[in-house]
Amino acid sequence: MLFVQFVALSLPMNIDYSASPLLWIIAHTELFFPLLLGGLMLIVEVGVRFRHASPGVNSERQSLVESARDELSVLLGILLGFSLPMALPHYEHRNQLVVDEAGALITVQERAQLLPEPFRGEIMSLLTKYVAARVEFGEAGPNQPVVLDSVHHAEQLQLEMWDATARLVQQNPNSVTPIFVQALGALPDLIEQRVAAEEKRIPAAIWLVVILISALTCFVVGFSMRERFFLGMLVVPLTVAIVLSLASELDNPRTGIVHDGQQSLQRLYIDLGTAPAPVR
Repeated sequence: MLFVQFVALSLPMNIDYSASPLLWIIAHTELFFPLLLGGLMLIVEVGVRFRHASPGVNSERQSLVESARDELSVLLGILLGFSLPMALPHYEHRNQLVVDEAGALITVQERAQLLPEPFRGEIMSLLTKYVAARVEFGEAGPNQPVVLDSVHHAEQLQLEMWDATARLVQQNPNSVTPIFVQALGALPDLIEQRVAAEEKRIPAAIWLVVILISALTCFVVGFSMRERFFLGMLVVPLTVAIVLSLASELDNPRTGIVHDGQQSLQRLYIDLGTAPAPVR
């Protein structure tokens, strides 16, 4: 246990998932699930073989081994039970930010309709491109250059909308201008909030501790078996692999099969009379 604490404390909490092979595998559940399942089943098999190589396990020692197995199983169940509640709020928060951004963009669209020409047409044209960039951000997947490019493109479009708004204030100020400026001012914060929400993950130390406790539990499960039993060797590894893979799916928005919903922004595309821009 001291070794687990030492390794956990030695890991940086804000680690770049793309820079760590372990965390990269965790983020890609198509690799993480079979590797974790196979690895844990192999550990159970190692435990079984250790048991067969230790013929001096009497009934008293067997009782101690089974007691340790049960206690580790309870601890592992608690850790697995906390893994999903840690990942689910991240997933829900990211989806809520998409809805919030779509609502902010709808407000900008509605208030832009009240602006005089030619500013209204210019703002609406820029807003259409801006929504395209934000949908591209959500649908870029793990392609980091596309993600960064979509963020930069959106920021450039924001500057262009601010330039058009500044000219409107100088040339044709009216009562609508202040509320339009207020709506436009909410967009930069939403870009940063969505980027920050994607960077918020389950810390590496927690992944490491859960995996190590899972491995230790599987070893003791195997060692507690008087004879090899396939179902007994499968249940714990399969349970751990399913729960941790689901936690990884919820925690990593750009990999796996569970992705953040973009329906609110896509509906705004339709309202603006556009089609989603292809991911480059």
